Amino acid sequence: MENFFQIFLDPSNQVYQILIAVFLGVFVGLRREMFFNKEKVVGLMGIRTLPLFTLLGTISTFFDQFIYLPVIFFIGILFFVLIAYYNGVFNLKRYGLTSEVLGLTMFWVGVLVGYQEIFIGIFLTVILSIFAAYKDEFHSFAKKFSLKEWSGSLQLIIVTALILPILPKEAIDPFGIFVPFDLWLLVILISGIGFIGYFLKKYFGGKKSILTTSVLGAMVSSTATTIALAHKSNDIKRNNLLAAGVMISILVMQIRIIIEILIVSSEFYLMFILPLIVMSLVTLFFIAYFYKKDKNKYKEIIKENEEEAEERSPFEIIPSLKFAVIFTIVLFSVYFGRYYLEDFGAYIVTIIASMVDADAIVLSIFKSFESSCVENSFISNIILIAVVVNTLVKILYVYLIGNRKFFKKVSSAIAVVSFVGMIFFLIN
Repeated sequence: MENFFQIFLDPSNQVYQILIAVFLGVFVGLRREMFFNKEKVVGLMGIRTLPLFTLLGTISTFFDQFIYLPVIFFIGILFFVLIAYYNGVFNLKRYGLTSEVLGLTMFWVGVLVGYQEIFIGIFLTVILSIFAAYKDEFHSFAKKFSLKEWSGSLQLIIVTALILPILPKEAIDPFGIFVPFDLWLLVILISGIGFIGYFLKKYFGGKKSILTTSVLGAMVSSTATTIALAHKSNDIKRNNLLAAGVMISILVMQIRIIIEILIVSSEFYLMFILPLIVMSLVTLFFIAYFYKKDKNKYKEIIKENEEEAEERSPFEIIPSLKFAVIFTIVLFSVYFGRYYLEDFGAYIVTIIASMVDADAIVLSIFKSFESSCVENSFISNIILIAVVVNTLVKILYVYLIGNRKFFKKVSSAIAVVSFVGMIFFLIN
């Protein structure tokens, strides 16, 4: 009995590989069979054919002396698939290659399983299943897809897949600061947040898109999310929802730092956590306030900005480049601050670096000083500076990138949150 269960724990076991191959074929074939039953048609690649294809792919790898056997099997299957395709086009008047390509690809999934590449085989099966299961949705999406959206997607692919890989991953300046790969990755991040937000707005509605984009984006960078939302404020006349989005990004940043402190610290430091909790509650109040102001006027706001959204490309790199320039200036400022301001360097560097990212400062400073004989008040001051400066600097970004009405609206809320945080850090 023990040997029997060992079969299911050894990817190199041929019985295990056969079972996995059949399961993957049945999984995809079942979805195809459901489609055939729904449309009341007879199809080739169903719950019996696809498992046979994957099984043949796996079995073809079992004979080490015949290394080209998978290719021979594939040619044989290809021959029969071509006959089936010919019959479908000329006799049944069915057009399209999806079923045929699906079957041929599932054969190679079986080959991958036979060569113990189980993860890749399963991953490929998931992708094929998505294409097979959401045929109508893909066609509907393509009908709504505009030329500007396609062009914007192409630009994102170019800056991500073509430019990013060729950039140096090591510093190119004499100080060892400027890393082109990291900086361009930041540009892609900010542009990507706006890109995702565009399609969320188009397919799920403006309100959901703004709030969802704010949460997802802030999980990576609250500063980048604020910049993306501030840029949108130039196109939207009444932008309380955007203001709520900025406050959401700040709230996520606060929660992130609370979690980081609890994870990194060896004991529970209430003096560090309590001010952040209070700041989070005040931020939550402003989120509710801005959200409620636009809640009843939502349909009217969407109608006003519908035409403007259609004219805009989903990919906009200018705001990202602006932030990249600021980020580069901060990098060099941090370097020279550390080099020339020895005793006061920790505070100065924290102020400058927090203009871009609070998390990195909190984690690095906290870990650096927690193991040494440094008073908790010093660590508390560092966290105070990092959080408050990173919150306040968003006012500057909104001023530089957003419109003036949006700036006035958001700056007041951010100032209140920062002031409350400073008070509680100082009295705690």
